[in-house]
Amino acid sequence: MYRNTKSGAAKLDSEPNVYQPGKVNTVCDAVLQRLRTQKNANLQNIITAHVCKTPPALDDGLLVVAELMEEDETLAEQAVEHICFLVDVNKLFDHALGLYNLDLTLLVAQQSQRDPREYLPFIQELHRMPTLNRQFAIDDKLERKEKALSHLKALNNFEDVEKYVVKHNLYQQALGLYRHDEQRHRALTDLYAVYLKSVSRFREAGLAYESLGSFSEAVDCYVKAGATCWRECLFVAQQQQDPPIAAEKLQEIASSLADALREAKDYVAAATIHVEYLGAIEAAIRCFCKGYLFADAMRLVALRKRPELLESAIDGGLVEAFSSSTEFLADCKTQLKAQVPRIAELRKKAREDPLAFYEGEYGRPGEDIPDDVSIAASSRLSTSASLFTRYTGKAGSAGTLGSNVSRATSKNRKREEKKRARGRKGTVYEEEYLVNSVRRLVERVESTKGEVERLVFGLVRRNMAERARTIEELMGQVVDACRVAVKELWGERGVNEQNREGEGQAVDIVESYRAVGGQGVFQETMEAMKVKQEPPVVGTFSRLELLGGRR
Repeated sequence: MYRNTKSGAAKLDSEPNVYQPGKVNTVCDAVLQRLRTQKNANLQNIITAHVCKTPPALDDGLLVVAELMEEDETLAEQAVEHICFLVDVNKLFDHALGLYNLDLTLLVAQQSQRDPREYLPFIQELHRMPTLNRQFAIDDKLERKEKALSHLKALNNFEDVEKYVVKHNLYQQALGLYRHDEQRHRALTDLYAVYLKSVSRFREAGLAYESLGSFSEAVDCYVKAGATCWRECLFVAQQQQDPPIAAEKLQEIASSLADALREAKDYVAAATIHVEYLGAIEAAIRCFCKGYLFADAMRLVALRKRPELLESAIDGGLVEAFSSSTEFLADCKTQLKAQVPRIAELRKKAREDPLAFYEGEYGRPGEDIPDDVSIAASSRLSTSASLFTRYTGKAGSAGTLGSNVSRATSKNRKREEKKRARGRKGTVYEEEYLVNSVRRLVERVESTKGEVERLVFGLVRRNMAERARTIEELMGQVVDACRVAVKELWGERGVNEQNREGEGQAVDIVESYRAVGGQGVFQETMEAMKVKQEPPVVGTFSRLELLGGRR
């Protein structure tokens, strides 16, 4: 009977950079355009067209009533009665008040069931106010704080502006209003800085105080902001002139910042502070060596003409870095040798006897397995369905053992989440945990390649070629082991993906069901394992040709 226009509208709305007004608004605008010349005869239709827009154009409808109040009071009463019939009167009262038309507001209020004692005193009080005060009072009542602030500015009462800004947290709006009034802008900036400091936004508070020239407060904020603001903090500290900052105080600030940067492993920044502000060359060299920046450390020794530090500081740093790197790489080799074969063993068990593997500790000794549950590895569809329905307990599924499993609780879920997080051995979560562990190991090895390369170069420069060969060979072995592990665990098509090729239909059976408690954790684990993961990237390790080939 009716032509279907929904699909066409959807197509138009999807076109980029083309504004398509809603059908309702388009029809309402067309009606208003046609009836505009016959307002008196079609008054209710005009008001209805305004109200039916999306969102309702209540202000436009009320303006029609306001015009009629000046032309014909009888028609105005009819119009306001009709619009009150269509829209909640309380909402109309607020909109009429927002138009600053008190006569219109009173007319709307009279159509409501409210007691005149509720609104008459308020409207009478507004009548007695000057225009700007009245507009401020109205916007404040209607929670239009920004407009109310603009009226306060027009009243030229800056003291009230400050109080209102602090009360309603309108600092940004106020700063925008007074951006061309330098004196008042500074006063508002000071208030904003106090607020930022009170809510622990120390970096921005420091910037605000710095812009005001309040350097002591800025230093305090930058110190509290943390080590990332060390440059700003030290600059501002040296800008203090009245009185100038004491040398002891500056060194105390610099020392605390250097310690914080060292803890944050920003060794270059820490070394810079030690050299430029504390004059501690040896401490700076230790920072450079801690970050495997031996070239910078040696350059600093030559720059400050301290050759004795080559043996006492740099050689010690090289030996310490060699020891820690050797220990780290040895641990990586041990971990790969233990975890990769274990993952292969778990995947073999899952492939050969999936039901026994995924049962885990939920299985009970002597428990009968239903006849319709296949445990043959070749019957993937039947096995998959049985595994998932066992853990979800979905009623009506073939082979479900949900009736023998206790109802899921939050306590069960927390216990199961702990097992998953620890990758408890012998559970279905062990493989996921080990795979993620290997991924993290590979990523960590990749991130340390640059450090080891710099270490090898530094060892050779200090005539420690044998140590350089040792660490280079160990790093090469770990990288090769990582490459083999990635190929075995992920490969071009992950082992998990091959093992679950035929399980798509079985998983679809329970995808719409979300288990809870411990069973929910199991279901989330199975879904995570089903998703194909991108293998970690293992790049090349650049060997130093000067050391010769592999031993």
